[in-house]
Amino acid sequence: MKRNFGPCLIANCAYENVAFRLITELAYQKCLKANMLETYPYFEVGKQLCHQHYCKIVESDRHKKRKLNDQECSRKKVMHEETQPVEEGKFFGIIYK
Repeated sequence: MKRNFGPCLIANCAYENVAFRLITELAYQKCLKANMLETYPYFEVGKQLCHQHYCKIVESDRHKKRKLNDQECSRKKVMHEETQPVEEGKFFGIIYK
């Protein structure tokens, strides 16, 4: 089995004793979609990045998607609560419990 031992494609990478990740076709397409190839035009399928650079470059929008999804869920919850009528007298009973 072939292992990824580097080197990292990023010049002067300072990370030591780390795992390396292969730039696959999917990773390359993610970089293309995120306009990362403008910054890193030398990326090629089959080359390697250290894990830290891979996460920073290839998976740069990973948490952004989750944050947007959380915001959308919160927005929908607020909209739902705003459209639901509150029965008279029940609202204050809920608050005091």
